[in-house]
Amino acid sequence: MAMKKITSTGRFLTFGAYPRKFVQLLESEWAVPPETLLADTGIEYSQLDNPELLVPFAEVVTIFRNGVAACSAPDLALRYATRLRPSSHGLLGAAVLTVGSLQDAIDLFYDYIGLVAPFLLMHQEDRRSSRVLVFEMISDVPVNAPFTFDIMLLSTFNILKLILGERTRELVFHFAHPTPANAADYDTYFDGYVQFNASFYGVSIPHNLLDSPVETADADTHRLLVNQISSRMEMARTQNSFVDAVRFHLKRADGPLPRMSIVADTFNMSARTFRNRLRRNNTSYQSLLDCERHEQAVGLLRNSEKSVKEIAYTLGFQESSNFSRVFKKWTGVTPLDFRRNKVTS
Repeated sequence: MAMKKITSTGRFLTFGAYPRKFVQLLESEWAVPPETLLADTGIEYSQLDNPELLVPFAEVVTIFRNGVAACSAPDLALRYATRLRPSSHGLLGAAVLTVGSLQDAIDLFYDYIGLVAPFLLMHQEDRRSSRVLVFEMISDVPVNAPFTFDIMLLSTFNILKLILGERTRELVFHFAHPTPANAADYDTYFDGYVQFNASFYGVSIPHNLLDSPVETADADTHRLLVNQISSRMEMARTQNSFVDAVRFHLKRADGPLPRMSIVADTFNMSARTFRNRLRRNNTSYQSLLDCERHEQAVGLLRNSEKSVKEIAYTLGFQESSNFSRVFKKWTGVTPLDFRRNKVTS
């Protein structure tokens, strides 16, 4: 169960409560000292005393990698996830407990999943008699998918159990990885039906359960919590931004800049999901593509000997005349005039 170490640092942030509980588990159950788990990170154990602390996700992955190396228990991910009760998720967990219904809780996590799992995407689909929550991983985050989704799905189960009680037995939890040798452990941890070799990671919830009320609903408290969550999201947005991930992908693209469908495939999602995710962040693929084209065009005209036709092709334009027209719209001058005069842009 090897986990690759992330080499790019700091793009994502997550709560310090998550690595703290993992360190506590390994120390109490297997006597693994915290310093072993925190090796090769910039995190000190005392820093994790603040559960609301935002820490680099890359450091957290290193902690989990160290834990997997130190402990061979096949159900390590599941044993850890049992400790992730709703209260472990800070403000978001508290907000879940104050919503009016299960559907409200789902919608809340849909809007704010980036705060607790910035490396995951979640979307909802209606299939026959169920609402299906599908979890997808942003493709350039090198973590062990089965290990990560075991944690994510059991954490989800913990929240659903609090709302539904024994009715969690009506749910189906889907795992895309093959049936593991310790499949019986999953029956112990999940009340619902567990399906391995599925086409996705997620959970199916019968439609008749979506209106299930939350006993601790409190509209006034919920509004206050959501306001606080929104503020916290703004703090983390620049590093946790899906939009930044798309920009980064465009910057490192080889050859002509790719079509949206190709980038969506790279992020392991459908074009519709990809488009909707950008729309939720108040932008579009065309807007991001134009910004990257503008930036690259200026750099190529200033610093390369490529012809305008070659630059147009590199930037994905079929005709150099279209490139010239768009470039003039960006800068007020044609590409040739820009190159001759070294216009500042």
